[in-house]
Amino acid sequence: MLALVLISTGATAQTVRRQTNISRMGIPPGNYSGITRLENNMYAVVSDKDSTDGFYVFYIYPNQTRDKILSVESYRINGGSRTVPSLDMEGICFVPNDISGTVFISNEADQRIREFGMDGKPTGRELRVPGMFGTDSIVRNRGFEALTYNHATRKFWTANESALKRDEASDPLKVHLQRFGDDLQPDEHYIYRLDPPRKARKASTKFYAHGVPALIAMDDGSIIVMERSLYSPRKIIGSYVEIKLYRVSREALEAAEKDMNLPVTKELVTSFRTHIRIGQVNYANYEGMCLGPKLSDGRQTILLINDSQNRQGNRLIRLKDYLKLIILP
Repeated sequence: MLALVLISTGATAQTVRRQTNISRMGIPPGNYSGITRLENNMYAVVSDKDSTDGFYVFYIYPNQTRDKILSVESYRINGGSRTVPSLDMEGICFVPNDISGTVFISNEADQRIREFGMDGKPTGRELRVPGMFGTDSIVRNRGFEALTYNHATRKFWTANESALKRDEASDPLKVHLQRFGDDLQPDEHYIYRLDPPRKARKASTKFYAHGVPALIAMDDGSIIVMERSLYSPRKIIGSYVEIKLYRVSREALEAAEKDMNLPVTKELVTSFRTHIRIGQVNYANYEGMCLGPKLSDGRQTILLINDSQNRQGNRLIRLKDYLKLIILP
């Protein structure tokens, strides 16, 4: 079944259903880290452990009212060549043009954001990333995971996942949001502050992450920010992922431009957790999100995808690939 979150405009009243297990639909195991909508039911999905250039195309078929996923099909685009030296593809966004469009993919291995044609081959163009996001400035594996583009505003957005080296000791919750124009040049830069994590990293921790893995740029100039806290002890039982979605309004961004040392204000949209418990395993490490279809009543959806680490596990506990749908008011 599809996980739904129904959100009211004031409080965070919610109705949550179970997430959609696409592992049962013939989708190959993957490390799916980013997703973007191309058109109708077609989405481009990127994996952070592929050995070649390219991406996947997912056909996600909903029911008639578009509030439930019925089936998913996928195929690989350009799975045979490698022109990018180091691959850790994390974020993907679609940019329409007069022909068919292109996708931009963020590579955490070298902190570059390159353009690819719909054949999966690089075009040679890329965003001009400011030096503050260079590989020498980020903590390893905490760079560009998030990437989004909005055709109405003609703006790209990205962010470092968590604190830069220069901020790690003094301000570990500080994240930098970077905006680019469709000329591929950087324009505005904003400070974003994460919520404190529920648990800190300990010697007994096996896996840990706390930061921003995904963004959505909205037509009104606002952005949706995903905050993810992942905690996994060495014994695995007790592992959880907490996801929070925040909205940063256009007004909040404009206010922050008056003092670039102040963080933007944010408004909670919704939050949820997945777990590994005795008798319950619904653990899903959501890393990618994009706008989904509008429902028959006009409400907008957000689609999330998780990274199962190639369905990591053993005969007792094995992770699965999931999609999750969130319905905005």
